[in-house]
This record gives sequence, C-alpha cells and structure tokens, in this order.
Amino acid sequence: MVLRVVSDRSNVLPFPVERIEPPSIELVARLVPTRSLVDTLIAERGDAHHDTHSVFAHEFAYQVRALEIGFGRDQAIIRLRGLVDAHVTHAVEVCRGYQQAMEHLVRKEISVAHRLKVSPQERNALETARAEMRGRAIAARIAADSAQGAASALAIYVLDGLGGLAASDVEPRQLQLFEAVAV
Repeated sequence: MVLRVVSDRSNVLPFPVERIEPPSIELVARLVPTRSLVDTLIAERGDAHHDTHSVFAHEFAYQVRALEIGFGRDQAIIRLRGLVDAHVTHAVEVCRGYQQAMEHLVRKEISVAHRLKVSPQERNALETARAEMRGRAIAARIAADSAQGAASALAIYVLDGLGGLAASDVEPRQLQLFEAVAV
C-alpha cells in the first residue's frame, strides 16, 4: 500500500465556523443601534440626552496633553492607543450584547404572535425581553459614542498634534506650568 500526500485542498471540506471579527471602530459603527432609536428610548424613560462623543473626545484631548508633557509625543500616542483600543473592545462587547438581546426579543415576539392565547407568564417574559433590549440599546449607543469620541481625539492628535485638539475650558494652571518648564 502506497500513501500519497495531496498538497491541494480539492477534497477537503472546511467545518463551518463562526468567524468573530476583531474589535475595530468600523465594527462598532456597524453594530451600534441608530441614534434615533436610542434618542426615542431615552425620551421614553424621561432621561436627558448627553453628548458622550464630544465629552470623551474632550477628555481624551485633555489626557493626551498631559501624556505628551510627561512622556513625549511617541509614548503619548502609544499609551492613548491602548486606552482607545480598550474602549473600542468594550463598545464591541456591549454592541454584541445589544444584538443578542434584539435577536432574543424578535424570537420572543414571533413566538407570541403565533399564539392565539398568551399566558401572563409569556407576557411578562416578553416585557422583560423588551426592557432588556431597551437598556442594552442605550448602553450600546453610549459605549459606541465614547469609543468613537476617544478614537477621533487620537486621530486628530496623530494627524495634527496638539494644535488640532480643542483647548480645554478648565485646564489646571499646573498643567500649563509643567508645559512651560518642558519647553
């Protein structure tokens, strides 16, 4: 008996594997619920809308100024990139949780719609699924906005340096003194 090694994959069938896309800001943009949906959900709860994107961009701009003073431009970019990556990873996880909650709600809605008579327990389960989807949608939008704000601050800093970042309204005088000493 002679064994022959075949170097091509013509007779190999790959197993179906769910490919999980690595976290990226583009993935966050695809997974996040729409702003109009989240604004409606926030209004239904009676809460006020906060511009998380701008707040995080502003705070990261402040932080990058401090990092550049303390460590220099290259180290500031490296350190800030680690923080941005952590925010993006968190946002992807929260957005995936929202997607799962939405899929669960749709399955539950279809199941209830096909029944002629719905028990009180099924109604409670449906309301629980709706509440979970609402909460996860709001959390996903806020996590995505914070990651996008952090990523935009990093991108502006990498492209334009400190001059491209918005000036801080309440920058402590000590930071200005340290910057003057560093120059």
